[in-house]
Amino acid sequence: MYNFWRLCPMVSVAEYLYRRGRNYYFLIKIPTDLKAHFGGRQHLVKSLKTSSLSEAKAAVEPLRGKTKTAFILMRSGILTPEQMEIALSHLQEKKKPQAQEKMLSDAIRMYLEEKKPNLKKRTLRDYETIFAKNVAIIGDRDINAVTREDVVRLRSTLMAEGVSQRTCNTHIVHLSSMFKWAVRLTLCPINCAEGLILTLTGRHDSERKRFDTKDLQMIFATIPLKDGDECNVWIPLIALYSGMRKEEICQLQRADIRQEEGVWVFDINCKGEKTTKTEAGLRLVPIHSVLIQIGFLEFCRVRAKGRDTGNLWGFIQWRESWGKKWGGQFNHWFATNIQTEKGKVFHSFRHTVVDELKQLGEPKELVSELIGHVVNDMTFGRYGKGYSVHVLRKAIERLSYDIDLSRINTFIAKCHERSL
Repeated sequence: MYNFWRLCPMVSVAEYLYRRGRNYYFLIKIPTDLKAHFGGRQHLVKSLKTSSLSEAKAAVEPLRGKTKTAFILMRSGILTPEQMEIALSHLQEKKKPQAQEKMLSDAIRMYLEEKKPNLKKRTLRDYETIFAKNVAIIGDRDINAVTREDVVRLRSTLMAEGVSQRTCNTHIVHLSSMFKWAVRLTLCPINCAEGLILTLTGRHDSERKRFDTKDLQMIFATIPLKDGDECNVWIPLIALYSGMRKEEICQLQRADIRQEEGVWVFDINCKGEKTTKTEAGLRLVPIHSVLIQIGFLEFCRVRAKGRDTGNLWGFIQWRESWGKKWGGQFNHWFATNIQTEKGKVFHSFRHTVVDELKQLGEPKELVSELIGHVVNDMTFGRYGKGYSVHVLRKAIERLSYDIDLSRINTFIAKCHERSL
């Protein structure tokens, strides 16, 4: 008997009508002299696509009549070969296309190759590292053999190795995206990683901490000051009074310090080799009056020496990053000399700005625009225009910290005197 019948037994309900599970099927024996036309099969099986007995009974009789008529026409030779093919296509239950066999590592390689044109080199390396870890734990096998149990085991193994819940979820999200892509290409039937991210415990805003007043006072009272090198002063100050990302500050060029509608701004763009984390990162951030009073515009004028090109700090890209090296040095210095609790790094300047604006009651849409986050609200995100630089400046100017910058003022004044 036909393999489908042997491996998936059905229960006979009536003549030509069978039930498997909750669904009903039409089944008829193929005459011996016609089996060659059906590849030697014993039976024709066709799903009636219903779990209703009355609907199934109503569908069986027309199918029985059409099938027997087709058998007669085939046997009599009235049907041409082409017509027979059409008849066969209507009679035979079409099989679903089989998923192509593909090793997990090969599928990942294909997936990353497709995404590569839209990824930064650094991001691509991060993806490769994450997927390499996933394959090492799951095992490199046919992608169709990977199960949800394997993904749960991946999650448990990562947690046992001390990986944070958030990082663990990053692994699962990337794996799920790859499987979703693979399903679309019929490389596998299901996304076995879907819905397996962990529910985070604790508050999201407690993972990365902001700087308190004591931290800020200690930073600017003790940060190393080098003659002729004001980077250690300006980069933290800009972060504190703008909320800009480290990479955004470290890739600034002289031309990015300009006026918009009479307001001095940082123009964060992707010109040349510069990048932004997201499209929302392309923005104008008003320059706080504290920075101007201390002498930032004068610093830019002297630093540029008549040129609008070149990095403002004299930095060059290091491992496709403008700020990684400097940021690493700052974090090492901070951890060695000031840090008293875990979770405070250079990025804490950004958290400090966000929290200050939040406590001041500034709208979240305005704060998101200032710091370069995507606005997820339909009204503001899709239909609303961006805030004017004048509105943004009012919000920025509300940032005020109870810290003594006299040491910084003195150092910058001396640097300017030497540049004259």
